[in-house]
Amino acid sequence: MKIDFRIEHIDPMGQGVYKSEESDPEKRKITFIKKTLPGETGIADVFSEKKGVRFAKLVELKEMAKERITPDCPHFAECNGCDYQHTTYEKELEYKQAALARHLFKFPGVKINVHGAQKRLGYRNRIQLHYNKKKKQLGMLDGQMNILPVPECKIISPGIAFELRSLYNQNSWQGLLSKEPVEGHIELYAKENIKGHNVQLSFNKPYANGGFTQVNFEMNEELCQWVQNAANEIIPPKAIVYDLFGGNGNLSAKLKNSTIVIDKYRHLPEQRAHQKFFSQDLYDKDAIRALIGLKNLGHPRPQWLLIDPPRSGLKNIQEYLNEFKPDGFIFIACEATSFARDLAAVLDQYELKSVELFDLFPSTQHFETVGIFTRRKNN
Repeated sequence: MKIDFRIEHIDPMGQGVYKSEESDPEKRKITFIKKTLPGETGIADVFSEKKGVRFAKLVELKEMAKERITPDCPHFAECNGCDYQHTTYEKELEYKQAALARHLFKFPGVKINVHGAQKRLGYRNRIQLHYNKKKKQLGMLDGQMNILPVPECKIISPGIAFELRSLYNQNSWQGLLSKEPVEGHIELYAKENIKGHNVQLSFNKPYANGGFTQVNFEMNEELCQWVQNAANEIIPPKAIVYDLFGGNGNLSAKLKNSTIVIDKYRHLPEQRAHQKFFSQDLYDKDAIRALIGLKNLGHPRPQWLLIDPPRSGLKNIQEYLNEFKPDGFIFIACEATSFARDLAAVLDQYELKSVELFDLFPSTQHFETVGIFTRRKNN
C-alpha cells in the first residue's frame, strides 16, 4: 500500500517518523520509514503493519531536507546495514545524541559528551553475510529480509573489502560452501596482529567465532584510553577492580589497578601483570555466589566494577551492587535502552557523574553509552 508522508523526526533507530493526520483516532497511524530525514515529504510503500504501527519503504521523495547528501555506498538505499549515509556525519552525531537523551529522561541534568569517529567508512573489521546456494545469493539482508548482494560495501575495512570482492568474483563463494547447508552465513573478520590485520573466514559458526573484538579498532583504542584516564582520576591506586563481561581484558588492559577479569571462557586468556582471569557465566543464577567464592582463592572483594555486558544488559545489576557495595562502577552499554532500563533502578544508591557517547559504529544507528556511577553518601 502506497502512502504520502511528511517526516516529523528521527527515532532512536535512525528511522524517519510520520504520524498520519486522520480525524478518526482509530485510523491514525505512526509510520517508520528508513532512509528519510526530518521535513522530507514523499511516497512510501507499507510492507508491515501491526497495532497501529506501520513500517514502510521509501519509494519517492518530493521534498528533500537540506542536510541530505548522496550516499557513498551504492547499496545504501536497499541495504539494511547502514542508517545515516544520506546525511552528514555531523548530523548523524546530532541524531545519536538526541536519541540517547531521549533514552535518559530518567537521568535529568547529565550532559552527554560525544566522541565521534575519525573515519565514517572503511572501519568495520567484521561482517556477516547470508547466503542461499539454491538461489545463488550472497549478501546482507534488506528491510524485507531478502538477500541483497553488496560487493561494493563501503563500511568495511580495506582488507575485508578485498576478500569480499574475491568472494563475488565469478561466484567463488559457492565453491567454499560445497559441504555447507543450502542456507547459512559467512563471517569475514580481521584479526589484529604484529604484521597488521589478518582477514579470516568462518562458515555457519556463532557470531565472533574467531574471538570477540570491537568492530572498530581505532575507536576501541580511544574508548580504552578514556577508561584508563577516567579510572586513574576516580579509582584509588590500591582499589581492587572486577571487570565483568571482560572478554580478553580489552577495557581494563591499561588500568593500573589489580583487576579480576570475569567472563565465560572456553580457554582462559593469558594472565597479565595486573589482570587475572576467571571463567564464569555472569547470567547464571549462581554467578554472584561464584564471585563471592573468589575470596577463597585469595582474591579480595572489589571496590570498583567495570561492567560491559552484551546488548541484553544486566537486569540484576542491583544484586551485584547490594552484594559487593562498590564505591563506584563504570558501565559500558552497546544498547542505550538496556543502559536506561538497568541503571534507573540504582539511582537511589549511586549517582551518575557523567555520560559519554562513543561512536564505534559510524553510519549505523548503533553507539556505545558509557556512564560513571559513584556511591551516594550514607549508602
